[in-house]
Amino acid sequence: MPHAPSPSFTLWRHALQRVVEAIPHTQHLGLQVTEVNDDSVTFHQPWRDDLSGDRQRGLVHSGVLSMLLDTASGAALLPALDAPEVCPTLDLHVSHRRPAVAGQGLWIRARAVEVTQSLVFTEAEVWQRPGVIVARASGHFMRLGERNTPPGFSAALFAGLDERAPDVTVASTTVVPDISERHQCSRPLRESLTSGRASGDMGVWLEWIPYAQYIGVTVSGTEQPALFVLEPQQRNIGNFMLPALHGGVVAAFMETTAALSALHAAREPRLPRLVDVTLDYLRSAKVQPTYARCWIEREGKRMANVKVKAWQDDEDQPVASARVNFLLGEV
Repeated sequence: MPHAPSPSFTLWRHALQRVVEAIPHTQHLGLQVTEVNDDSVTFHQPWRDDLSGDRQRGLVHSGVLSMLLDTASGAALLPALDAPEVCPTLDLHVSHRRPAVAGQGLWIRARAVEVTQSLVFTEAEVWQRPGVIVARASGHFMRLGERNTPPGFSAALFAGLDERAPDVTVASTTVVPDISERHQCSRPLRESLTSGRASGDMGVWLEWIPYAQYIGVTVSGTEQPALFVLEPQQRNIGNFMLPALHGGVVAAFMETTAALSALHAAREPRLPRLVDVTLDYLRSAKVQPTYARCWIEREGKRMANVKVKAWQDDEDQPVASARVNFLLGEV
């Protein structure tokens, strides 16, 4: 990370806030950059009901954590470079320590641990209560260099910024999740699980996963392995210059499909809890329908391992792949 004052940490905080606000997905969610220092960058994601991934247990969607860790890592590496340049995500490994609880904001800290001529190595963690880590991530980002970075990119980051602008102060608050009729499910969870497993229609389970609905996940038909679809939405954009879907949204899509597939394949109704996920980004995902299929590599009494492939125009040219491990718990 750079040492103030070239540019100062205050200017970097404002510049990185400009970055996250230029990304439609994080702009919609209200992500905030709260601190930049010589070691890391800290972010805060206020709670909103769209971030829920499990209405039954009141938990944050695991894909939200992947999205935030990816975003934070990609932004935090910029001050570590001699000059800002575009650095797309190559891969991200996320290890989940414990579930994140609905109704509470999320804090993310990310840092560049090493910069080479071709790659930036990053680490990041997310928490809700001080000292209690929810998830950690390590990632690799590819340096595109000055030639492949849009002209004026660095100047645009700092144009018009003022050192005297006030810093962000965020209070740690807990919000009661919205339980209005709009957020209620049409049937009890156990009944929904039984119905979906009997009919093969995993789409009935999506009403229990608000973030999956928010990003536009659907299930096409009842064939197996199921065909999942991520509908194109402007608010899912991550790279506004191409434009391309946010890599974290693609990750959340694949994690959702893996969880639904593990739930469907289990010998009896069991709720999957993510242990870890390894995400490989193979090419940019355009703002168009994205498809995914899952394969159960191993399914035991307590664990399931799922492989996911996501593509757009050609199934033989995937945009991303994932390997996901779940703990299987009782309903």
